[in-house]
Amino acid sequence: MENCYNWERNILKFADKNENKFNLKFKGDKTIVSGDSATGKTLICTLLSNISKDKNKSLKPYNADNVFILTDDNVEKLVDQKNKLIIIDRAEFILNDKIVDYINHDRENRYLLFLRKAMGIDLSPNHFAELKKDNKDNETVLEYLFDIKGWY
Repeated sequence: MENCYNWERNILKFADKNENKFNLKFKGDKTIVSGDSATGKTLICTLLSNISKDKNKSLKPYNADNVFILTDDNVEKLVDQKNKLIIIDRAEFILNDKIVDYINHDRENRYLLFLRKAMGIDLSPNHFAELKKDNKDNETVLEYLFDIKGWY
């Protein structure tokens, strides 16, 4: 069984039953993904959540144990996460000053935030991206919006 998220390579990679592929290569510990509705942000969260909930491990092609989907219902569990890719969909509705401060100081996890603006997250412009579909390979990838020299 393959991990959806490869910590060493900092890549989230999996496919769904309809052969839609997701291959998100992250530049650092925090990435903000913006974009129009229906580009796949919520779909990624839903698919990963379903992978996590599926208890029949012998039939699963993927393991999402090192991914944590943060929601309003489990926000108190954020501080318990270690060595995880933490994904926050519609982050503008979940983030507050306390959570932003925690994320800015957290060195044990990585973050994928589906968010339209930074909202106080300490981040280089080089870590802002959009989801793009490569129709040739039926693969969704990250397209970074900036590549500014001197920013990491």
